[in-house]
Amino acid sequence: MAYSIYFRYNEKKYKLPVNPEEIKRSRVLNVETYQVLKTGQVSIPSYCALEEFSFEAEFPSQDYHYVNSGAKADADYYEKMFKKAQKNMTPVQFIASNDINDDISVRVLVKSVEAVEKAGEEGDKYLSLTLMEYKAPSRRYVAVQTLEGTVKQEDTAAAPETNPAVTENKTHTVQSGDTLWGIAKTYYGNGAQYTKIVSANPGIKNPNLIYPGQVFTIPA
Repeated sequence: MAYSIYFRYNEKKYKLPVNPEEIKRSRVLNVETYQVLKTGQVSIPSYCALEEFSFEAEFPSQDYHYVNSGAKADADYYEKMFKKAQKNMTPVQFIASNDINDDISVRVLVKSVEAVEKAGEEGDKYLSLTLMEYKAPSRRYVAVQTLEGTVKQEDTAAAPETNPAVTENKTHTVQSGDTLWGIAKTYYGNGAQYTKIVSANPGIKNPNLIYPGQVFTIPA
């Protein structure tokens, strides 16, 4: 089956003139680790990173016999497109099809472009590309001028409300089944913040042993 790789940018289709030998795909799960007293480390997945694609391909300057049908033999033509998309921070559509496995069709940002010209192959270029899956932000941001400089701030129309769970003089009465980790998760959104509660309550001798009816101060 024919293997084809395309990019769509500004309503134009760019078919690679020579297919890369391989396309590397990678995705990382971000994991936070915390030390819990007397029980050792715990690992908590926080988010799955965006997928990255990377490959190197030849971009000939002449119409050699191995150039893919329908592709242009013009190395500068492709390099300019990738660098323009990168400079403008504009997503492009990345499509790789082999008619066997699931096709790749995803919007990406051109994270890096590296061009190499080799002796004896004047005019031809080898481009190494790193592409990152594009995901638009869910909130709008506006620039706010301050005395210290320009900072980025969420648009007030989209800004979330402050969490009313933590206020001055807030207390929590321990219920059956409560843990300090769970209490911190409730008030701060992060169980690892339980140390703030321990510091504010000298009566907690062992963070692993709390009892129904105890009243804890929840620091803001």
